[in-house]
Amino acid sequence: MKTRHKRLFHCLPLLAALTAAPALWAQATAAPQTPQAPAAEPEVRVGDATHSLLQRQREGREASPYARPIDGRVADLSHQRYLKSFEQPVPPWFNSGLGQKK
Repeated sequence: MKTRHKRLFHCLPLLAALTAAPALWAQATAAPQTPQAPAAEPEVRVGDATHSLLQRQREGREASPYARPIDGRVADLSHQRYLKSFEQPVPPWFNSGLGQKK
């Protein structure tokens, strides 16, 4: 019987919070609302995000303080793979429009 009373005692704060919640909710919803002007949204133009990113890149504001050099072998292999990509013709499904007359 004692453990049952202990459980009930531990539940009292939760019970008090649950019974007070509807009264507090009623007060919050009954409070008169003051009309607010809609917040003015800043004008955003196409390309603003890109210009901002490029500006941050030029200034180095968000650059890492740690140098991250690429190993010479890795850089050479990467460059060779890039050059090799030009040996293949442009796939027809790509529909690039290069060399086409209208």
